[in-house]
Amino acid sequence: MPYCTSCGAEYKQGAKFCGECGASTAGGAAATERRTTQGAAPGSGSGPEVELWQGKPAGISDRLKGIVRLNTTTYTITNQRIMVKTGLIGKDVEEIELLRVNDFSVAQSIPQRILGIGTLTVFSDDASSPQLLFRQIRHPQTVKDVLRKAVRDEKIANNISYREQI
Repeated sequence: MPYCTSCGAEYKQGAKFCGECGASTAGGAAATERRTTQGAAPGSGSGPEVELWQGKPAGISDRLKGIVRLNTTTYTITNQRIMVKTGLIGKDVEEIELLRVNDFSVAQSIPQRILGIGTLTVFSDDASSPQLLFRQIRHPQTVKDVLRKAVRDEKIANNISYREQI
């Protein structure tokens, strides 16, 4: 399932232009659902790093920013980590390894439900960013499910399990 690299919107396979922002999907401009990005970290049990989802904020103001190419926030989920890249001139990158993720939550107001957007919050053991927000993303429940499966698979690949004491 391909996604536009300009606005993060999903489009039909074989389309020449994104239906949201009008950007060309030809010549490698499309971000497919699964794309190899880098080799695996030494000692990692999950193999090469594969991109599972990539998107951008999709609120009304973010769509206007996308038209003039000022929407510079990109959210990426791979099979090993979560990345949030922001900044127009200076770049800020927040990363959380999937092994450190504890929980997720999705919040949607009534207007956001009408627009099909929401905020995904990722809770982790990471000292620098214990909460990571994916603000105003499209289909937040679907993204949460992709992330949940990736976290479970990564923890299984690295033989990590948690048990609660009762």
